Amino acid sequence: MHTRRPGLPIDCSARFIESFGFFQCRNLRGVHLKHLTLPLILLIGSLVYAEVPDEPLYLNITFPPPSDTVDADYVRLSGNTLPGAILKINNRHVELFPPGSFATRTALQEGMNQIIVMVQKGDEMVQDVLLIYRPTKPKSLAPEPTRLEETAVEPAEDIWLRNGDHLSVQCKGSPAGEARFSVERLGKNFPMVEVPEQTNGIAGIYSGVVKLANLPDDRSLEIEFELTGRDNVKKRLAAPGKLHILAEQLPLIGMTETPTLIYGAAKGYVPITRIPDSVKVHIIGRENKRFRIDLLNRNGYVDVGDVKILPFGTPLPRAAISAPYIQQDKDWLHLIMATGDRLPFQTNITSNPFAVELEVWGARQASHWITYPNTSVDVEALTFEQCDDDIFRIRVQLTQERSWGYKVHYLDGALHFSIRRQPKIHSTNPVRNLIFALDPGHGGEETGATSPLGVLEKDINRIWADKLAALLAQNSATVFLTRQADETVALTERVRRAEQANAHFFISLHNNGTTAWGNPLSAQGTSVYFTLQQNKDLNWAIYPHMVKLGLSPYGRIYNSYFVTNSTGFLVSLVEGGFLTHPVEELNLANEEFIQKMAEAVYTGIVDFLRANAD
Repeated sequence: MHTRRPGLPIDCSARFIESFGFFQCRNLRGVHLKHLTLPLILLIGSLVYAEVPDEPLYLNITFPPPSDTVDADYVRLSGNTLPGAILKINNRHVELFPPGSFATRTALQEGMNQIIVMVQKGDEMVQDVLLIYRPTKPKSLAPEPTRLEETAVEPAEDIWLRNGDHLSVQCKGSPAGEARFSVERLGKNFPMVEVPEQTNGIAGIYSGVVKLANLPDDRSLEIEFELTGRDNVKKRLAAPGKLHILAEQLPLIGMTETPTLIYGAAKGYVPITRIPDSVKVHIIGRENKRFRIDLLNRNGYVDVGDVKILPFGTPLPRAAISAPYIQQDKDWLHLIMATGDRLPFQTNITSNPFAVELEVWGARQASHWITYPNTSVDVEALTFEQCDDDIFRIRVQLTQERSWGYKVHYLDGALHFSIRRQPKIHSTNPVRNLIFALDPGHGGEETGATSPLGVLEKDINRIWADKLAALLAQNSATVFLTRQADETVALTERVRRAEQANAHFFISLHNNGTTAWGNPLSAQGTSVYFTLQQNKDLNWAIYPHMVKLGLSPYGRIYNSYFVTNSTGFLVSLVEGGFLTHPVEELNLANEEFIQKMAEAVYTGIVDFLRANAD
């Protein structure tokens, strides 16, 4: 028999324990964190679980779920029970932290692992059993007898290429053999070589490549492998993915159905740029669930689900583009260029002097006529050039010294390139009249990290955002939150709401959690994240104030996330600390400490603004 509760069930009485200065909380079965008011959640960070007479023993495992798959050497375990209980995991004693929480790891063997978690206090005993499956690691096969495995075969799914492209293939079999592959209608016995240096030392992984030529585009083509082993036995295997040749005479055109990232590779998260919906792209291949698209001076990749294929006969994404018509309001400099089609584009920022470049793939300059407004504008220099037959670039150098954001969108047959002007920064109150979008991470069904005591990240993030919002509003800033309640809000919608509010800043507040296999006792500390260079200084200004709170310095980190790729405002993604750390979680769920985190972010913002005042 066991008792298991997914959230933190607490009934906080106001009995004050003078020796500790903490509130005492009694655990209640069947009452979960999501049903509690925020003030009750805040008490978690200030409590010690004192013994209450006749309180029944319980075991609440907050991670992992009862059954899970973890492809690693370890799995992390966390949860809580009565203080003073004895906890054992697979008969190994694990120390409890003062509130009765625990956080540890246990080793995994390949296959199914049964993990028995048991707590005992006096004559009471509660037990729970977890079933964690660890997939078998790829291993080298024996040289004999000769075998070909169906795993590690590429292409694993259908692939689209053109005549003239190179087809790369892979298979796994007995090592030290002679492997070859055949492509229907192209040829047989193309050579393959073993590549253990590319496969973590696993022998028997064979790789091959061939250039495609004169293949038909009206059928799916089979790819077959043949391996002759040391015992002279031959084995054959057909690749699960088939080859489709794209017609040279009929270009395949797609259109984005949603704001979409263009990636630099068929695998991984290496974004080049983000483009809006209804942009036409020339599809020249498909692999790994991404379309390969022609950007004229390079290839790009977009997720298949973000693009719909247009009928054959749709023209290539090409259009004439006019020289810019210039407008300026109190917040933005606008360059508006008429264009017949929505085309993919890329932006870039240069410094010393500060300038923003926009490159449009598929555009050809149609005019040189530029009319400037009758009033002064913030343009120091404006140049544009036809880099290639169908690549247009415009470069705008402004009188200000740094970027405050920029955005590109299509509207009414024109490409709008808007650059945020330097805002007015008041010397005594720098945030006055500025607009802040505060983004409490996660929400609704997306709970984020869960602490050993069952605290949910989404709740702490929201409290943190509310406190930062109060500080900003008290100092005459305009503030709005990207989610108003415990709701699930997509990242695209969060960014859209911030853009609609004309925000100067987008501050995304999170708390961290280690991986399913990470060490919860070593993963701790605060961090900030940025992608675009225009956001580096803001994050550098916030970070030291977070560290001054006593949080370990986890780092100032360059990485690529959806919100940190947003260009229309300055962005900081702040991770307060690790909720999965049993000591750090007590700070992160403490109301006074959350207030200090809000003050740290606020102070960092003020420091940044003062350093960049005009």
